[in-house]
Amino acid sequence: MEPNLAKCNKNLDIEEDSSTVRKTATQPNHRMNKKGTTKENSKTGREIEAIVLEKTAAKPVPLSRLVKELSHDRTCKPDKVISQIIRLQANKKILIREPAPYKTFQAYLLSPISMWFWEVALATIVSLSLIFASSGWALYFRYVFAGLMVLFLPGYSLVGLIYSRRNDLDYLTRIVLSLVLSLAIATLVGLVVNFTPFGITLFAVALSLGAVTIGLLLLTVLRRYAHYRLARAMTAE
Repeated sequence: MEPNLAKCNKNLDIEEDSSTVRKTATQPNHRMNKKGTTKENSKTGREIEAIVLEKTAAKPVPLSRLVKELSHDRTCKPDKVISQIIRLQANKKILIREPAPYKTFQAYLLSPISMWFWEVALATIVSLSLIFASSGWALYFRYVFAGLMVLFLPGYSLVGLIYSRRNDLDYLTRIVLSLVLSLAIATLVGLVVNFTPFGITLFAVALSLGAVTIGLLLLTVLRRYAHYRLARAMTAE
């Protein structure tokens, strides 16, 4: 649920930014139309907010059903309804949570909440599997995933461990820190591997980077599961 909501919210932000640019380039009479449209959107938002609070006051309502009913009754896009619901949650007027919590770490790890873990782990495994690719399309994929392995994935895993909550850092800061920390981790791994019997070889360095990345991912998902259990305990009735 959470990633979908975040995606919809991101799309709305982009639309608002583009409309702001268009507004500065229009003529005065168009500005009057924009003001009328803004007032209409504000009125619709207040109506949606009132209906949401009314429907959720008595008992919990499934999010998908709530969005579908409001979109049909108010003849507006689901994105607008989702935006209002996100705003209500941000203002702590409503609470969005799973109907059935993930009680075990295994259930949490296999849930949509942990999709990021499997994405990064899959990218790491693919990078390791393409080490010896030397021809064809596999060679180009090797360059791409090798760049991810060295320049992004280790640092991204470490940043996720240090800043385990989604709202601790914005996306741009996470990307920059991931790049910087990945270079630092790759340097340290190469230094350590140099003092092993294997020496600095392609296979040894790649396998070590993959092991470090997977290890940091496991620590990160464990920490996030601890935060998840704490949040569930605080919001439990």
